[in-house]
Amino acid sequence: MQSDTLGTAPEEVTVIWSRRAKPGRQAALENVIDRLAQAMSSATGYEGVVSLRPQPGHPPIYTMVARFASQADLDAWVSSEIRGRLYAEAEGVSVGGLNVQQAAGLEGWFQMPGQPLVVPPPRYKMAIITWAALFPLLVLANLIAAPLLSNVSPLVRLLPVSIVLIGLMTWVVMPRMTRWFRFWLYPEAH
Repeated sequence: MQSDTLGTAPEEVTVIWSRRAKPGRQAALENVIDRLAQAMSSATGYEGVVSLRPQPGHPPIYTMVARFASQADLDAWVSSEIRGRLYAEAEGVSVGGLNVQQAAGLEGWFQMPGQPLVVPPPRYKMAIITWAALFPLLVLANLIAAPLLSNVSPLVRLLPVSIVLIGLMTWVVMPRMTRWFRFWLYPEAH
């Protein structure tokens, strides 16, 4: 991984793009989004994309959530010729322009569920909440995994434990911790 000018490793960047389809142009916008996702998959630093389609009966808003290894990689994609061409095509079948939201590193864990990305809390608060969430999980995982996997080397034992912990932190624990401690993480929102 390359370093930036301050000597620290670049952080992963998550970006959310959303557009509203013109009436009767949903299929055309879906086609452009599929081609954007395909083109993006070959971009430097690309780490994944999820395309979200509207539910029947809801506004025709289409969303792409993409991850890149660094801000520089995202910037390279945004300035690419193919991205520019496909975005221009998407403009022709959508209304209201492009809505863009972005978060870097662990900040994605601190998004209020169901809310747009906001300015993240200070890093010390993110570190404290992450530790408060992770420490009990580590203790519990050690109590459960140690007896079950006692015949396995510690390094091999870490693989399933780390997979489970990351999944729990990302989809179960951190969304709840963010909701429970929003009064402290986002005091200006109250």
